[in-house]
Amino acid sequence: MRSSETGRWATVWAIDLGGTNTKLGLVRSSGEVVGEQVFRTRPDRAAESWADEAASGLRGLATSQGIPEEEIGAIGIGAPGPLSSKEGVLTNPLPNLPNWRGFAICRALTERLGKPAFLDNDANVAGLSEQWLGVGKDVENLIVLTLGTGIGAGVIAEGRLLHGFSENAGELGHVSIDHAGPRCGACGNRGCLELYISAAATVERFRRKLEAAGAQAEEDLTPARVFEAAEAGDEAARETFAEFGYYLGAAIANFVHAFNPEMVVLAGGLAGAARYYLEQVRAVVAERTFPDLQVGLRVGVSPLGETMGLLGAARLALPATGEQGAGARPGKEAVGG
Repeated sequence: MRSSETGRWATVWAIDLGGTNTKLGLVRSSGEVVGEQVFRTRPDRAAESWADEAASGLRGLATSQGIPEEEIGAIGIGAPGPLSSKEGVLTNPLPNLPNWRGFAICRALTERLGKPAFLDNDANVAGLSEQWLGVGKDVENLIVLTLGTGIGAGVIAEGRLLHGFSENAGELGHVSIDHAGPRCGACGNRGCLELYISAAATVERFRRKLEAAGAQAEEDLTPARVFEAAEAGDEAARETFAEFGYYLGAAIANFVHAFNPEMVVLAGGLAGAARYYLEQVRAVVAERTFPDLQVGLRVGVSPLGETMGLLGAARLALPATGEQGAGARPGKEAVGG
């Protein structure tokens, strides 16, 4: 329904579904998150059980904020792929939710809450949030890279999300940067970007550097600990991030040639260490791309932090024209019946 007619799109429910945790939010059309809740996803349980808990949590948020449900217009969901945004289905969400293949998540939530539901890949909704409220605000050709356990990407071309033939465009973490590199267990390719700059790859690189120097690495080493070491002046940690920047820059050079973006935005947990690799990224991109494609190109870091997923899911549900969610394509309908 159109906001000008009913006012019902002023507030939406938002869901940021992850393999470990699910974040729920109540978000206004201004981008203000007025209520938030987190619960354990527990992907080993039945998906319908998760839907029961999510619906109950969303209703609880509305009640706690004193917002009548009739004033909430829709539900936006960001989730791991592969998925079908047109059908509102998690088609094969590996490795995060292996037991939920084929789960009609939009239908399940609509049945429980009586609202139209919009679904898209979690990296795609990150792109929406950045274009809406981040450093990429109103940029029409934008790539958002989420750097964490895996490497995701939301590609916005000519102002709209790029979905591709089977609705799963933007798997840029699986673009090869070394044809003779190690084989990727997820996709079968060799030398995938994800194998060089994911959280696990960053920790392993730092561990190898420590061992080569005769030092003992912590058993429970994390990217946060590598960052802390870099902050303390540890040379191995800073070298680790310099190499991270080299590989990321090489990949972004490929993306610049493929998509000709105005801006590339880094998000996710590893973006927090950008001060140690961002200049290296920019230098490699400048070295490896056509000069004409560098004119006006910006590479930066998202300011949205942990709210990015909720904001992007909300933007998906909020109307772009007063009629459909922002991520909708021609012919796409909210899944509800």
